[in-house]
Amino acid sequence: MKLAILCSGQAGQHRAMLDNLITAPDLEELRSSASEILGEDVEGWWRNLTDEAIFTNENAQFAIALYQLSVWQRIAALIPQPALIAGYSLGELIAYHVAGSLNVTDTLKLVRQRARLMDEAVGPLAVKGSCMVLWRGRVSYQVQEAMQHGLKDYGLETAIVRNRGEQVFTGPADAVDSFLADPHIVNPNMSRLAITTPSHSRYLVAATDNFRRVLDDSNLTSPSVPVLAGVDGSRVRTRSQAVDALTRQIATTVRWDRCMEALEETGITTVLELGPGNDLANLIEMEHPNISARSIGDFRDWRSVTGWLKEKGLSLH
Repeated sequence: MKLAILCSGQAGQHRAMLDNLITAPDLEELRSSASEILGEDVEGWWRNLTDEAIFTNENAQFAIALYQLSVWQRIAALIPQPALIAGYSLGELIAYHVAGSLNVTDTLKLVRQRARLMDEAVGPLAVKGSCMVLWRGRVSYQVQEAMQHGLKDYGLETAIVRNRGEQVFTGPADAVDSFLADPHIVNPNMSRLAITTPSHSRYLVAATDNFRRVLDDSNLTSPSVPVLAGVDGSRVRTRSQAVDALTRQIATTVRWDRCMEALEETGITTVLELGPGNDLANLIEMEHPNISARSIGDFRDWRSVTGWLKEKGLSLH
């Protein structure tokens, strides 16, 4: 029996996701680190964010990282050592904390720096609104053709390739507006994602060299457990490979389909997603029914995850 941990990306965050975590006594040290990096009390920071502000790139990345670090701090000592770790978009950076390559403070610092560099790279292209569209479901040949022409005409790119024809398209918000308004592109299963930066595309190229330098100067070490590279699903085992993978994924299409294939190839039997949300766990179970997958958010209490893992035949600490 083999366990894999999945670290989620943006779009699953919600207004209440940190409400309990930022007051829990067992997370005081984590909150202190977060407050120091933010330059203000993390509880006040979170409470003062508007419903719209939790989706802006800088806030979203930090909040999601804080959520996953909180979850991992609570469960790491209770569950078996994972055989593999993978992260979806932002989650790929957080995966290196789970793999033992980064401590809490260094992870949060890198998340903060990554978001800042991405926002700077977008620069004048930043227009208020969502920069990503999830495309899924079957469509006619004509609509498929219109979609391809639309991507080219409006300057959108494929940010993420998922399974079963699902893709995430990205570009400036006004270009996404035009794509969605095109009368020839009719897909009832297409949805706009609450992400404000055109990640994993040419629009972020300017951030890559700068982030590579940040990673080179960081305390990142080789992972104790292999981490999947988002750009191709390969296994990362060294520091240099980690620096390269984390740098490339900022402006390169994420091949989540290949990451899911790698889980099966490795013999993974059980997957736990750190959240927020359960999108990755649902994808795994739909595509690979022989793998049991859940998100931490699927459990009423985070301690209940140990009972589920026992049911799946995994030996706990």
